[in-house]
Amino acid sequence: MFGYKQPRWAKGLVIAGAGFIVGLLVAHIPASRADKPLSAFDFFDILVDLRSIVSTNYVEPVADDKLLKGAIDGMLGELDPYSNYFSREEWIAFEKQTRGQFTGIGAELSEDPTTGHITVVSPLEDSPALKAGIMAGDRFLSINGVNLDGKSLRDIITDIGGPPGTKLNVKVIRSGEKAPLNIEIERGVVAIQTVRGVKHRDDGSGTWDFVLDPEHRIGYARINSFSNNTSNELDRLLLPLLEGPNALKGLILDLRFNPGGLLVEGCAVADRFLSEGVIVSTRGRQPSSISVTNATPKDDYPVIPMVVLVNEYSASAAEIVAGALKDHHRAVLVGNRTYGKGSVQTMIAFNNGQSALKLTTANYYLPSGKHITRRKDAKEWGVDPHPGQSVEITEVENRAILRARAQSDIIMPKTTTQPVSTQPASTQPTTQNVVDRQLQQALNLLLEQKTAGILETARTTPAIQTTQPEVGASMPATTTSQPATEPRP
Repeated sequence: MFGYKQPRWAKGLVIAGAGFIVGLLVAHIPASRADKPLSAFDFFDILVDLRSIVSTNYVEPVADDKLLKGAIDGMLGELDPYSNYFSREEWIAFEKQTRGQFTGIGAELSEDPTTGHITVVSPLEDSPALKAGIMAGDRFLSINGVNLDGKSLRDIITDIGGPPGTKLNVKVIRSGEKAPLNIEIERGVVAIQTVRGVKHRDDGSGTWDFVLDPEHRIGYARINSFSNNTSNELDRLLLPLLEGPNALKGLILDLRFNPGGLLVEGCAVADRFLSEGVIVSTRGRQPSSISVTNATPKDDYPVIPMVVLVNEYSASAAEIVAGALKDHHRAVLVGNRTYGKGSVQTMIAFNNGQSALKLTTANYYLPSGKHITRRKDAKEWGVDPHPGQSVEITEVENRAILRARAQSDIIMPKTTTQPVSTQPASTQPTTQNVVDRQLQQALNLLLEQKTAGILETARTTPAIQTTQPEVGASMPATTTSQPATEPRP
């Protein structure tokens, strides 16, 4: 009844206008464009013309930097989800993540959306905040005498950051204390721990317990992501438990929900469990993207029965580790088929270092020669658990496991009394009324000493390829699956 009907003359103007614009663009493109690829000059001319048309005729003024970013994002959007443009600020944040360290006090903060209060979720392991006595649940009132009312979380993170060795004073409210506390913290370099254990020890130190079943000496380590210190972390935390008369007799390596990270660190972790053979090969268009990474006998861990946990959120470098250990019959894989990200990205700086391009430059291949990327309509991708070891769990269970992990990551003060469970470690629920069935299966295999039989059966169908691509220059160092998170202060 009240619908709008476009007049015939208006429709003609729209068509005429569209025709005029198209004609203007075509006038700058050689007639042979339909038969030959665009030259660099033609490509550039079209972009210049588009910028001019939009700047002159668009209904509202548009800043050039916004148009430029849109053009770049649109161009990269035609490639794959992992090729991205980074502004300088985004690049710096990404580099912090991949380096696995930053400068500050080392505390994870949250902002209450209703009150705006800034609260400590947890101090980080071996951090200045933990050493100074900051505890989970502390609410920040002021920093260096400046009240925090009205300040955003991002502003507070900026205020807390600063050069190593400099100090700041924070005033906090702590549950159970009658008056606010003044705490002095000396900023330092904080390493983000990517290797976690079963739970934090109850002494307030922030250290992890890596023994899941003390009676049978079954160890457990989960790797959240692969930063530039992950393999060294694993050495520091696991090696003492793998040697000596009371050494571990089995190990569960949990790579579930691990989105990847640095390719070289994934290879380094796999190398700890392998003494020979191909870990991964990469192949791209440029000679520098063609490489083969082999395991070496150096820094090998003692060989004990091993299970690797994977799920549909294990990606990239996590898939390299799982695939290499499976193909070389070193570990039994339990869980779900992995995500299927088999590409390598390289960071390329341009614009005088003010911007960077994260570009897919190669694909990687498992020792079997399998390329794991999930493509449209594909039926095969990723890394599968061993036959008979697929344990499908629901999204409700996944969320419960993640909530339990988040809770276990919190470093509680020494005075906190932790309830002691009388259940065996293998049946302790990860959260109320939820049992981690994938972890349960992994533990059962080790307790029942079934891993050797499963691996021996797998050997009857060898998966290792006999030919490898020609070795080129050093392989790209980064993958794109690092999670995007708010930088910690």
